[in-house]
Amino acid sequence: MNKSVLLATIAVLLVAGCTQTNGQWPWQPVTTNLVSGTGMVISEFTIDPTSIYGNSNARIMITVSNKGGVSVTNDKSMIFLTGSALELADTSGVYWHKDGESVYKHFDKTMNPEDVVRETQADEKTITWTLTAPNISKGQTRPDIFIGRVYYDYQTIVSGTVWVYSQSEQEAAKAAGRELNKASLSSTTGPIALTVKVSPDPIISASSDNSFTMTIKISNVGGGALYKAGAVTYTAGSENVELTTDELNKVDIAITAPGMDIGTGCIGEQELVSGKDITLSCDLTISSPPATFKGYPITVAATYGYNTERTATVTVQGR
Repeated sequence: MNKSVLLATIAVLLVAGCTQTNGQWPWQPVTTNLVSGTGMVISEFTIDPTSIYGNSNARIMITVSNKGGVSVTNDKSMIFLTGSALELADTSGVYWHKDGESVYKHFDKTMNPEDVVRETQADEKTITWTLTAPNISKGQTRPDIFIGRVYYDYQTIVSGTVWVYSQSEQEAAKAAGRELNKASLSSTTGPIALTVKVSPDPIISASSDNSFTMTIKISNVGGGALYKAGAVTYTAGSENVELTTDELNKVDIAITAPGMDIGTGCIGEQELVSGKDITLSCDLTISSPPATFKGYPITVAATYGYNTERTATVTVQGR
């Protein structure tokens, strides 16, 4: 087969496969543009050198990029370093140490995501520690493990328009062969994914019922740990990453819907038990239904804390 024809055939099959997969996922309405899975990403975590003699210095470097959809301020984020043999204040030479270093580091700036309109790249920063390796006996070797972790408060936001029609306008559109507008909702990128749909879509108001149902699916898709926003202390000099079971897997949901009364069931603190997906459902009521039709702006925001980590190993040799 001609090479160009083969490549074109493969491309068509790939596109068709992606389309079919999306179509088979009943939770993704065709009007919702769902993007999720990233936030503050550790793109690189290295130790130089990876094999070192005791009492020698090594550099530990971690590079973080904001690959999500919202900015992260310096007072809501930090880097944390831990390890199997790390004790910065150690003076005995048994552990990795360095006077004046800290296991906590800060970005010292707001980390902004990519801006396609302004054609700016996602902010990226490399944080470095210089540590002294422990002493071990001559002829011995020992692998030591380091974990670099980024903690930050974040948001995932779904926003767009839902459409409300009167019954008479619905009939007029039908007679004219005109399609009714359906909800158009899009999401920012984040480690917590929100999938939002409304039913019915579009909403047809009636004198006896001006309400519709909103369903929100919340998923942890970032590969890290979810916790309650504000549970981690980011303040320089007072940092604390200890989390209780009551603070883990917690996310706060807020809905902004001008011209609507929001029922119970969707807003407030929610728990992803064992990190698994949850689904919320609530009814919203149109306060003053339109005489013909109207688009209503609506926003669903998930606020949460999140951390991801990378691991690196260094071999210490005695001499």
